[in-house]
Amino acid sequence: MAEDAEWDNAVTYKKFLKSARENVELMKARYDGFQVSEHNLDLLRSIQNEIRILVIGTDRCDDTAGNLPILARIAENTPKIELRILESDAYARYHQQFKVNGKRKTPVVLFLSTDQEELCRWVERPNAAYKVINEATDPSVNGRKIGLKKLYSDPEIQQQSMNEFMDLVLRADFILGRA
Repeated sequence: MAEDAEWDNAVTYKKFLKSARENVELMKARYDGFQVSEHNLDLLRSIQNEIRILVIGTDRCDDTAGNLPILARIAENTPKIELRILESDAYARYHQQFKVNGKRKTPVVLFLSTDQEELCRWVERPNAAYKVINEATDPSVNGRKIGLKKLYSDPEIQQQSMNEFMDLVLRADFILGRA
């Protein structure tokens, strides 16, 4: 369950970009270049309940930089969804409760009710990206960073993220009582 303090301390996407020091131009380019399909626009317009999306991430994280612009596009296309970002380093203690295999992963994307009740969760990267990362020929940290930046520029990977997020938005809407 998300605490009210974390939600209240989280910032909007625009404010996050203003304070970001890394991956800013990359996030702006991904945001500008990503178009939501008519099918997904129709789905977003059909959302019946208010949903909050809290992203725990950092501007240094390539997975956050790759996925946050897509979440921003989702949120801007329906008044029913509010997106906020919580800096994972500044709120490391809170972030600890979302470990995967004993490690903090970013981003953690929480789909919440207006009462801060967690409805669903998404962590780190889309399924298709794991396959590419696991098959990478350059296991170095720098090689992985280069691979992730290239990966998130791939329209198919962006669409995979969009599909996974849309599934969770719809699931959250149904959990909240979509008619």
